[in-house]
Amino acid sequence: MGSLVDRVRLFSSRHSLWSPRMRVLAAVSGGSDSVALAFILRDFAARGEIVLAGLAHLHHHIRGNAADADADFCRALADRLGVPAVIGDADVPGESAEHRVSIELAGRHARQRFFREAMTSVRAERVATAHTRDDQAETVLLRLTRGAGSSGLSAMAPRREHLVRPLLELSRVELQQHLGALQESWREDATNSDQSIPRNRIRHGVMPQLRLINHQADAALARAAELLRADDEFLENLANAAFVRTVDVEEQGDGVSVKLRVEEFLKLPLAVARRVARFALETANPSRTYGLEEADALHRALGAGSGGNIPGLAVERFGASAVLVSRGPEDPGGPAPEVLLLEIPGTVTTPRGGWTLSAEGPLPKPSSMTSDANQVLVDASGVGTRLIVRSRRPGDRLRPLGAPGRKKVQDVLVDRKVPRDDRDALPIVTTESGEIVWVAGQVLAEPFRVTPLTTSVVVLTLRR
Repeated sequence: MGSLVDRVRLFSSRHSLWSPRMRVLAAVSGGSDSVALAFILRDFAARGEIVLAGLAHLHHHIRGNAADADADFCRALADRLGVPAVIGDADVPGESAEHRVSIELAGRHARQRFFREAMTSVRAERVATAHTRDDQAETVLLRLTRGAGSSGLSAMAPRREHLVRPLLELSRVELQQHLGALQESWREDATNSDQSIPRNRIRHGVMPQLRLINHQADAALARAAELLRADDEFLENLANAAFVRTVDVEEQGDGVSVKLRVEEFLKLPLAVARRVARFALETANPSRTYGLEEADALHRALGAGSGGNIPGLAVERFGASAVLVSRGPEDPGGPAPEVLLLEIPGTVTTPRGGWTLSAEGPLPKPSSMTSDANQVLVDASGVGTRLIVRSRRPGDRLRPLGAPGRKKVQDVLVDRKVPRDDRDALPIVTTESGEIVWVAGQVLAEPFRVTPLTTSVVVLTLRR
C-alpha cells in the first residue's frame, strides 16, 4: 500500500491539489489530524515538492483557557517546524448570536474569512485542511438525514478553489499512529465528546453501529461520496448543455426574461430536467435560491400545459414556450452595465468601478506559477484574441475553480462576504461568446485553469 506520506502524495497528484514549489498554508487546530497534516506537509517541503508557508490557527473563543492553550501549542509547533504561525481571533459565539445561526455555521464562516486573510499574510496559494475519511463518512450521513441529493452526498471535494483536503483517504487512527511513530503529541478537544452536536452523535453513536455491520463502513461511505461526486459532475455538465439548448435568456426592462422551449425541456431525463429548471428559476430571479420543490413545481406546470406561480416568479405560457419573468436585479435603479473590449494584450479602465484590468500574452507556460486574488493565469487556448469586461448581470453563472458544478456569481460573492454595495463594481471577464472566465479579484472559472496540457497562458491583472 505504501507509506502514509506516499499515499497522500499520490492522492494530491491525482486531484491536482498543488503544483511544485507552491506555497501551502496548513490549517492546524492542535488536534491529531491537523498536527499530522503539518508533519506530512513538512516532509513534502523538505523534498522540495511544496513550500510550507506557515501554520494557521483560529481562536474561536468557545473553550476558554483550553482554547488559549491550543493557540500556544500551535505557535510552539510552528516554531519547531521553522515556519510562521498565523493566529487569528474570532468571537464565534457572538457571531452565532448576532446572526441567529448555529455555533458550527458561525465557526465555518469565521474560518473561511480567516483563511483568506492568512493566505494573504504569508503569500500562500493554498490552504490545506486535515479533513479525514472519518470526517467524510460523517458528512455523508449528516447530509443524508437532510434529504440531500447527489451534490450534497458527494460531501467534501478534495479541492475547492484555494482550499485543499489532502487527507481525505486516511483515517483518524492512521494519522494518530503516524504521530505516535514520530513521538509527537497533540491536543484533545473536549467538545468532540459533546453529543448535543449532531456530528458528534454520528461519530460516537451511529458510526460504531455501522461498523458492526461493515467494519470498513467509513471507507464505504467515503467511496460512495466519491462515486456520487463524479455522477453529479456528469449530470451538471449534461444540465449545462441542456440549458443552452432549451432556455433563452434576454434582458427585459429592469429584469430578465427566461424562455423555456417546453417540448424539448419535457423530453429531458428527470435528473437533468430538475437541474435545468433550477438554473432557469435562479436565472430569472437571482435574488433567491431554488430547490427541488420549486424545480418539480415548474416541471409539473409545464407538463400539465399550464402556467402558474413560483415564489418570486410568474410562469406564463406562449404557444410552445413558457416564460419566467422577474424584476430581479439588486439595484434596478442603477446605471446600465458597462461593457468593454479587452484586447490580448491590452488594458481597459472604468471610472465607475475605479479599476484597471490588463491582459498580457499569450506567453509560454511558466515552470512555476504564482498568483494572488488580483492576478491569475488562464489557459490561452480557451480565451481567443480578446475578451469582454463588463459588470455583473442577473443570472450570471460560472463553474468556480475546483468545484464540480455551476454556481451563481451572486452566491459566490455572498460566500466570500463581498459587501452588497461592492458587488456591481467588480469586473466580470468573459469570452466573446459570453462564458465567464474570471470574477476579477474573486474566483477563476474551472474551464480556463492552467493544466499540465497547457502550453501558453494569458495573465489577467486587476489594479484598483
